[in-house]
Amino acid sequence: MFTRQRNAGRRQPGNAAQKRMGTKLAAFRRLFTLATLLKICAISAYLGYRNAVANESESRNAAAGGGGCTVDISPALQRQIDARVKEELVRRPTGGHAGGGGNGGGGKLFPDSAKDYAQGAVRVARDELMERYDFGVPIKEAAGIDAVILYNHHRSLPSNSHAATHGEAGELAKLSVPDAMANCDTMNVVFTALQDRPQVPECQLLIPSFESYHINRWLRIPKFDKTNRKERQLNHALPLRHHGRITLPKNGIDEFDLPPLWDNMKKKEKGFLMKHFDALKIFLENVDDVLKDLEALLKKRNAVRDNTVVVMTVNSGQSELLSNFVCNAKSRGLDISNVLVFPTDEESHNLAQGLGLATYFDAKSLGVLPSGEAKMYGDPIFASMMYAKVLCVLYVSLLGHDVLFQDVDVVWFKDPLEYFHDTSNKDIQQFDILFQHDGSAQPRYNPLSANSGFYYVRANKKSQYLFTSLLYHGAVVRKSKSHQQVLVQLLNEHSSLFGLKVKVFDKHTTDMFPGGYHYHLDWDAMRNIVDGKSNAFILHMSWTENKTNKLLFFRQMEEWYLKDQCIGYGEVLTLFDGGVVKDGGLIDKCCSAEAIFSCHFKDKPSKRPCPDSPRIDPHKQRTFWK
Repeated sequence: MFTRQRNAGRRQPGNAAQKRMGTKLAAFRRLFTLATLLKICAISAYLGYRNAVANESESRNAAAGGGGCTVDISPALQRQIDARVKEELVRRPTGGHAGGGGNGGGGKLFPDSAKDYAQGAVRVARDELMERYDFGVPIKEAAGIDAVILYNHHRSLPSNSHAATHGEAGELAKLSVPDAMANCDTMNVVFTALQDRPQVPECQLLIPSFESYHINRWLRIPKFDKTNRKERQLNHALPLRHHGRITLPKNGIDEFDLPPLWDNMKKKEKGFLMKHFDALKIFLENVDDVLKDLEALLKKRNAVRDNTVVVMTVNSGQSELLSNFVCNAKSRGLDISNVLVFPTDEESHNLAQGLGLATYFDAKSLGVLPSGEAKMYGDPIFASMMYAKVLCVLYVSLLGHDVLFQDVDVVWFKDPLEYFHDTSNKDIQQFDILFQHDGSAQPRYNPLSANSGFYYVRANKKSQYLFTSLLYHGAVVRKSKSHQQVLVQLLNEHSSLFGLKVKVFDKHTTDMFPGGYHYHLDWDAMRNIVDGKSNAFILHMSWTENKTNKLLFFRQMEEWYLKDQCIGYGEVLTLFDGGVVKDGGLIDKCCSAEAIFSCHFKDKPSKRPCPDSPRIDPHKQRTFWK
């Protein structure tokens, strides 16, 4: 009895354990069944979602319900699912999908070997892109041109990811700019040439490695050492070799040929580089004194308006153009009290004073420059004067003042500072430096084609370092005979490296700052000026070979106000009272109240018809007035 009771007592705990085990097994079966159902629902939802995206015929909600399940999930979880679905879609094999489509056979645009830098690509309308994002560059006219966007990560793909990864109808899909850029957190912008004329076959390489923001240019032209310049031409039989990026394939000319250290080392004849070292030494030894003098002069003359100084430089060979600028502005009642002139010789200094302008003659740095007239663009006198254009802007910028720099061959219709100081124009207030469009499409000026004869620069550390860098490149300026081409390349570099914000006013889409391109080529713009229908603030007589032609063109545009008795510095000297220059004393003697008009060429713009005048370009056989 006792034994059976004891044995029964021993079996009792076993029954309880079995009961508990059965309960756990039942709970596990229910949990397993629920998990299996949820997994089936999730897989079904995923497949329905994938097919919906692939076929581009159903919405996300329809895709989620495509497997017959409705699951309540949080927004955060939904975003994770969406990201995973997009990632899986990108990774699908290239063998196609139900419904066809894609690039002819449904395959991906890029293989897995390119997935770390090329997940997909689309097209957008170039003009729409340029309108939405102001990159600061002028726009080359071309109808129906698309830009290409390359995506480096599945998260950067647009919502229509399949179109980006597989294309549409055998080509890159085309999207609107907002849709294409919706998931791009960064944007690397590269400008490339339009093949609108016969050019050499060119390949663009994207090489996955360490990131670079520079272009390395390789061409099939000979090595330059010991090679006759005439033989430096493109030759398809030669291997590709590394050259400077502004090397021209047509003739092998490097637009940035480096300046020599010595012209003749044995005779110790200094080259451009050594001469520039000497100029830099003078600058560094005197810059503190110059800045103190300038600060005192600007305060004495009250020559700063809204923290802006209008800066010009001149030698006696170009003095008539400075005089005409002053006389022209006076005839229109425009305020030029904040103009500061940096003459490069004593004669120009006296003239500027006689015209009532604030003037500073930096005899140590600028007094060594030539005083004659440049006969043409790029001649030695022209190249030497470029150093003055660098220094005068740098000096004033270092004092913390904004600068409107302009060449002396500019006339004002209205005060251009009204435009640059208009705080309601938010589009331009974001830029550090703003340029007139030069109009030239030469590679050495691309992509900005900024004209260095008229620009506005805000004083900040980015712009100050830009012009400091330009000063250091003075030897290259002299060697290349162009201040403009060196400045443009530095603008490109500083924009990319330091975030300098550069704006060039497009020659076609804006009409505020016309120049030589418009005068010689865009006659619709010039007719608007003649008819008083233009928004132009200035006219810059650039793209003109010499001073003589500039004078004649200004006269027939009724923009010449300097009396004949003041043309030529020798003539002006006779007007000084006993050799003493009175501040503003030349204005009444030299400035005409009315424009001095005369016809010279019927094939150049003029304020009045000039039918009896000759053509300056006989081979073109065209006439401005019809």
